[in-house]
Amino acid sequence: MAHPQSTGSHSLSINGYTIWLTGRDSATVQLIPRSGKNGLTMQGGNTVAHARFRVNSYGELSTPISASSAPNAEAHRVDLSGSRFIKIKYKANQTVILQLRQTGVHGGTHNHVLLPPSEEFTSSTIYFSSFKGGLQPLDLKDVAKFNFAFLANNAKDGFADLIIQSFVIDRYRP
Repeated sequence: MAHPQSTGSHSLSINGYTIWLTGRDSATVQLIPRSGKNGLTMQGGNTVAHARFRVNSYGELSTPISASSAPNAEAHRVDLSGSRFIKIKYKANQTVILQLRQTGVHGGTHNHVLLPPSEEFTSSTIYFSSFKGGLQPLDLKDVAKFNFAFLANNAKDGFADLIIQSFVIDRYRP
């Protein structure tokens, strides 16, 4: 399957989100995208965010909430207190940890939910009240980005894979 990349012009987007960057520890091998960090690509005539890793410690795909955030820069603060949920259409070969990150907070434990594996594209509605487990309670008035994290490989495939086809935040436009 071909994986042409956007050329930095941000001509590709998923529901208005133009930045989908990969990250990983130095021992994790990034398989998709084949080069660079831009996870946006075309598959079957649709724009998707796609990341595949041979995970050692972690691999992730992230998107800032604010469209005014620049790639490789600190994601800007957003107030989502008027929003109740996100809707996502994805497929993954194993469980993915979806973190909602507070502004300027890096490392450590973040409020999160678990996205179950799905062999076919599946749509899920996830309420913000479901995001738990952070060092502090989630403050929707001060959030910056979503991270989709893998901490292990699928035992059968030998890698972790995630494809996102749609991502919408209730009552918010990037």
